[in-house]
Order: sequence, then structure tokens, then C-alpha cells
Amino acid sequence: MSFPRLGAGTGATWARVRAAAAATAATAAIAVAYEVFRQGFNLSALPPLLLFYGGSAAIIIAFSVWTATEIGLPSFLALSQLSSRERLVRWLFLGVGLGTVLAAASVALSGGAETPLQPWFWRRIQTPLGAALFSARAAMLEETFFRLFLIPFLVSVALRARPVRHRLELANGSAQAVHADRQAGALVVVIACLVSSAMFGLAHPFNPLGAVVLAPLLAIAYLWGGWESSVTAHFIANVILFSLYY
Repeated sequence: MSFPRLGAGTGATWARVRAAAAATAATAAIAVAYEVFRQGFNLSALPPLLLFYGGSAAIIIAFSVWTATEIGLPSFLALSQLSSRERLVRWLFLGVGLGTVLAAASVALSGGAETPLQPWFWRRIQTPLGAALFSARAAMLEETFFRLFLIPFLVSVALRARPVRHRLELANGSAQAVHADRQAGALVVVIACLVSSAMFGLAHPFNPLGAVVLAPLLAIAYLWGGWESSVTAHFIANVILFSLYY
């Protein structure tokens, strides 16, 4: 089964606002829920946590969605012009299916439960709820930064570094020079994915090789299935991998 790249999807402003707001709310809610689970419920700590995670996610996601739309890259599967059935198929294949593949590859590359865990890390995943919350938090935050934000950002920097191109258009009987649309070529996108994958590996010092090798698969999930698919694949891979330690 092959899928064409999603493309920029709908450019409707309110559709982008709704999608960005929903992703921001979900990311902040999961991050705050994990912090509450880890540190214990503290009413006075909720406002700063909500402000930090909600504000950061809102800025990054809004920038990413508008940048991706301008340069012809995807952001959310929900913003694509696919039918509901096609979106579901992509999410199942690139999210659930690829997540299972990633989990198996992670076990092979890391040694699974035979690899000793740092005490601080083990304390975070020693219960099923803790592992699920940690996996969801990691998937949402990392996919938001390394895929949804970083890939469009790197591509946009590369496009802005190019000389400005113009094309001639006839208007009112005279030719006028207008800026050509900046669209990302395949090579630029591939390089951006490789750079983001390398940075993803640096953010995982306990298994950098596995992270670098598997990150391009998450980039594929993002490019062909949007943020929702890459988050799902990342979450499923983490949950399966962490379950080996019980």
C-alpha cells in the first residue's frame, strides 16, 4: 500500500485555528496530567503548569501550522482534503501499524528488557498508568517539536535562503512581476527530515543509535499521515517497549 504525501491541506484560517487549538489543549492536558501523577496533586502548581505547557504548545503549534501551509507541507491529518475514510486508513496504517513496527525495531536495537534502566527513568514507568502517561507526554511533546515544528522550520529556512524568484503575470493589459510561490522540493524535505532525526537522536542519549535509525519512520508518518499519525506511532512504540519491563 502506498500513499501520496499529504500536502498542505486546507488553508481555511478557522480550520487551522481549530486544529491548532485542539492539539494544544490535548498536549497541555497530557503533559499536566503526567506532572500531577509524578509529583502529586497540588492545586497551586496547576496554573504555572498550564501556563507553561499550554503557552509553549500554542506558540509552537500555531507557528508550525501556518509555516507548513505556506510552504506546502502537511501539519494535521484533520486538515487534509482526504475523505474521512481515507484519513482513518492512513491513521491506522501509519499510526497504529507503524507504531507496532517501531516497537519491534526498538526492542531489536535496544535489547529490550535486557537493557538496564536508569533509576530516575524506571521510577517514571514502573506502573502501567505511569508508563502510559509518560509515553503519551513524550509522544506529543517530541512529535510536536521534532516533526511538526522542526521539519517545516528547516525547510522554510532553506527556501528563504534561495534567491527570490518572480514570474510575469498580465494585469490590466500590462505585465507585472510577482513573487513565485515557495514550495518545498523533495530533496529539501529529505534533508530536513535527516537533520531533525539527528537532533532527535541527541535528545535520547541512552539509545541515540536506535532513535536516529527510527526517527525517519516517524518523519514518514508525519509527512504522509500528519501529526496525529506520528504521535500515535510514537505512543504505541513507547507503550509496547516499556511494557517489557513489568
